[in-house]
Amino acid sequence: MSLGSWDPAAESAAYHQQIEPATLDRFIAYSRDDQLDQLDQLIQGDESQIMAGLMLIEHSAWLEAAESRPDEDLLHLIRFFAVAENLPGWEAGAKSPVIPLAKALRKRGTRLDKDLLRWLREVSDNRFLPYGPL
Repeated sequence: MSLGSWDPAAESAAYHQQIEPATLDRFIAYSRDDQLDQLDQLIQGDESQIMAGLMLIEHSAWLEAAESRPDEDLLHLIRFFAVAENLPGWEAGAKSPVIPLAKALRKRGTRLDKDLLRWLREVSDNRFLPYGPL
């Protein structure tokens, strides 16, 4: 476990974080390019502290952002956020973006396969993934 430095300005910026398509594209690329095991090197310092604010965005905003994305993108984002929760300050519990992203797929009739569900349990200790509090 590593400890990051705390920047009050970055923390303030994190609370005003918005879902940006370019940021989502970047996160999708990390998953698609098998770089999830390198997130602690790819997202560091103030950027990590600011980006951690994405974990606190309301589920309704994530559902809205998911509307225009294909299923494959949502699956990559689910993978990204499940691993990202292991970064310092990114813990989300029941607020995890994985939950509304999985819900968006369910609404489309796309189920998470058993391999993905198993993988989620392996990479994350968040007991709420992928479907939230039951």
